Amino acid sequence: MDTMTVAYKKQTFNGDKKHLVHFLVPYEQRFIKAVLPWIPLKVGSAHLTLMTIGWSAGVVMAGYFSRGDIRWLWGFNGFILMQYITDMLDGEVGRARNNGLIKWGFYMDHFLDYIFLCAIIIGYSFLLPSSYFFLVLLCLTFTAGFMVHAFIDFAITNNFKISCNQFGVSEMRCILVLFNISLIFWGKALLIEILPFITLASFLGLSFLVYASQKVYQHIDVVYQSQEAL
Repeated sequence: MDTMTVAYKKQTFNGDKKHLVHFLVPYEQRFIKAVLPWIPLKVGSAHLTLMTIGWSAGVVMAGYFSRGDIRWLWGFNGFILMQYITDMLDGEVGRARNNGLIKWGFYMDHFLDYIFLCAIIIGYSFLLPSSYFFLVLLCLTFTAGFMVHAFIDFAITNNFKISCNQFGVSEMRCILVLFNISLIFWGKALLIEILPFITLASFLGLSFLVYASQKVYQHIDVVYQSQEAL
């Protein structure tokens, strides 16, 4: 066994222990408990994680075709829900069968979450005029910033938090589904009108999160330095 592998084995890694305090957690746990026994043994944790690639492609495809027929957003919603389900189950399958790839799963699961986020924004971009390109780019930048924050915070605290004030990724998926239903009934003009406000809200939310977090990390540094001085 090489030195690097030994070093990795000695590390304490909490990436598989998410800090779940968002509103939908109790309902998710009931769903997982009901569905887990029905997942075929041939379907492993890695298979469920990698399905996000297909769901991402489906979201982009549904967004593209929704330009001509807004009802394709039902398919968009379907792919969001399927990604929600496989994302809930991949880690649970690995834990239940004791065959999960913890570090591989952490890396691939969250990298593919980023790919799925990009797919969603690309899917919506097909419904927007070309003059919105820069606004779409800003929206992707600010929303991806929340993911960047989560990983940096995890590196500092070794506590992987994916929710804030009872609001997490699961709730965001539900909002997207409801928003798509609104677009189906009221048309893409709603997206054109509301995107500037979504982008602004993302910027303000990210700014507040960064400001509050850096104050916490500064306090951690002060405490650590005072302990070192003793």
